[in-house]
Amino acid sequence: MQRKRLSKGSAVGTAVIFVGAIIAVLVKFPLNEPFVWLWLGVATLVVPFVLWLAFSKRGAKVPIKEGPPPGP
Repeated sequence: MQRKRLSKGSAVGTAVIFVGAIIAVLVKFPLNEPFVWLWLGVATLVVPFVLWLAFSKRGAKVPIKEGPPPGP
């Protein structure tokens, strides 16, 4: 079984998109709504997690099974 790491480019792109979304939510939406705080909390956790997946030496790797592709 081979293991593949998340690419650095996709991790940085995802982090940039989430940081932009966090800024947009902070600017556009009222902060007295509980759902806004929940969304901000989840988005704030996604950014470092994605960067850790791509850049850490001990970061998570996705297992890839070798062999013929599944099909009908």
